[in-house]
Amino acid sequence: MTITADAADANPVEYGATQASTATKTDTPLIETPQSVSVVTQSMIEDYQVTSLDDAMKFVSGVTQGNTLGGTEDGFVKRGFGANSDGSILLDGVRSNQGLGFDATTDHVEVLKGSASLLYGIQNPGGVINVISKKPQYEWNTRVSGRTGGSGGGAGTLDVTGPLGNGFAFRFIAERQSEDYWRNFGKDQHTLLAPSLSWYGEKASFNISYQEYKYDIPYDRGTAFINGKPLSIPYERRLDELANHAWGKNKRLNTTWEYELSPDWKTRFTYAWMQRRYDSNEVRATAINTTTGAVTRRADANRGFNHQTSLTSWDWIGEPEVLGMKHDLLIGADYEKVETYKQYSYRGKVNSNFNMYDPVYGVSPITNGSTYSDSNSNLRSTLFNHSVYAKDSIHFTDHWIGVIGGRYQHYNQKGSSGFVTPVETQNDTANKFLPQVGLVYMLNDSLSFYGNFSKSFTPSTDVDDDGNTAQPELGTTYEIGSKWQISPRLDATVALYRIDEKDMSVYINGVTRNIPKARSSGVELELNGEIAKDWSVSANYAYDKTEIVEDNVSQNNVGNRLVNAPTNMGSLYVSHTLRWLPVPGDIRLGGGARYVGTRAGDPENSFTMPAYTVADAFITWDNALLGKHTQLRLNVNNIFNKEYYTSSAGNLRVEEGETRNVVLSASVDF
Repeated sequence: MTITADAADANPVEYGATQASTATKTDTPLIETPQSVSVVTQSMIEDYQVTSLDDAMKFVSGVTQGNTLGGTEDGFVKRGFGANSDGSILLDGVRSNQGLGFDATTDHVEVLKGSASLLYGIQNPGGVINVISKKPQYEWNTRVSGRTGGSGGGAGTLDVTGPLGNGFAFRFIAERQSEDYWRNFGKDQHTLLAPSLSWYGEKASFNISYQEYKYDIPYDRGTAFINGKPLSIPYERRLDELANHAWGKNKRLNTTWEYELSPDWKTRFTYAWMQRRYDSNEVRATAINTTTGAVTRRADANRGFNHQTSLTSWDWIGEPEVLGMKHDLLIGADYEKVETYKQYSYRGKVNSNFNMYDPVYGVSPITNGSTYSDSNSNLRSTLFNHSVYAKDSIHFTDHWIGVIGGRYQHYNQKGSSGFVTPVETQNDTANKFLPQVGLVYMLNDSLSFYGNFSKSFTPSTDVDDDGNTAQPELGTTYEIGSKWQISPRLDATVALYRIDEKDMSVYINGVTRNIPKARSSGVELELNGEIAKDWSVSANYAYDKTEIVEDNVSQNNVGNRLVNAPTNMGSLYVSHTLRWLPVPGDIRLGGGARYVGTRAGDPENSFTMPAYTVADAFITWDNALLGKHTQLRLNVNNIFNKEYYTSSAGNLRVEEGETRNVVLSASVDF
């Protein structure tokens, strides 16, 4: 017998994914999952030199940037809902408190749309973004890489992995970055150390990973919109101060242990702990006179942030056959503690000495008794969550799969503030049952149709400048859609949805309040994978109609769009590998653009951020120049140097998108 086949590509390009674990806690074919799931693959991340979650989301429909707290936290609006610190960013399935969750340890990103409360408890109804870490490998490889950008500075990374014998393997990732901020001052610096260890036996296995991330980053509230228009000053000019930055250290421990009880059953135990300790300075604008150029500012500072999260979960995962029907069964229980804490807060006096047309910088916050704010100090919010949950995917026939599940959740949320005058701001205890049902019809092995109904619940831990904590949010999601595995390396998804949200929290210019009822409905389309040999594509489009249905503060807001939620958005990225014989190795090039439509800047819809289209491109040379694999890459981000506005936290806090940036990078594998 003679077999003829093409040689396997040592570095395959994958823009499509056939399986994901975020929707089920186990690797499950996407075509059998009754929810929309997007995957940002390692190839997408490498091709476009993705360095943040915001960059990664350009490959995902229905997700845009929300309030990022001056660029110090990940904040996303998913199907119209979401904010920073809302718990929707997961690190290996664990609620993150790390601020910025994407780093050199990221392998790929999975985005589960719609309600995720069945498996992840307290969540808003837009969905979750799960950052999956790189794991130890059982083949030796050392990668040394570096990059430098047009703003100045750069980063260097070391990634070593391999077997240790007797079932053990390790991985160690280290990175040092020091880059100039793209606006007129500031530096973006971090140091990362991340060891991990895995072991596989005949029936048991475990993985343990640890990470320390020390950082010092700009705290940039962006520009302002006055009378519905952005300020008429140079795009890169900042309204704050040289002192505006946040600095601290993140620590993260994650352990997972699995044991195979039988061919049909296994059990998994997970313990994770995260800590984020940092301080920050923020000179912020409180009023602007566009005629004289006077900017009224307040110099604030915060010291002793200490956010901690711990999760303990125990799952039983089985594939039993009952009455001739296969069941994909998950039964579990978890305990979660989420604590946010701020030790000292300082609030300066407002002054109008700064002129945006002729800026003179040099103001720093004063941190002593003259500016101490007791109501904003010793600020603690603690959430205790105990849950049991179960989910069963029942394969009725070869064509029909029914999904039913529920989570029973008991929570207690406490809040307090003040050293001099201690005040208990919150002490809520409640029980919630969160159901989910779904149905999948498999027309054949490559085409399915699905529908689902689910509930979500979000008691907020967000605290505003006055120490107020938002009320719990309740969401109901309806979704239908279809998934088509066009080929083994190309997939398409279409989803239609409606989300009703009660007591939605909004945060505008330092004030938190609730909207009694809001709604989001729309359609999403995605196409990812290889459309022809050596041609890869990532395309998506989303139409999302959002509206405030009820507002007991201002009836004029009824019918208004939700903040930072575009009605239309989409992107298209294409890459191609050239196997040009005169040049050793492969040349790979690609590019594309993301379009984001107009967005409301506040609940009153008093101003609108304009639509924008930003284009990116890259060219890569892969060869065996050094070691077993060498790669040289040139990326050009924002090719046409577009000035655009990415998100709003109020008209005095509008974030700007980065200008054109040329990045040169290189890596060598040994």
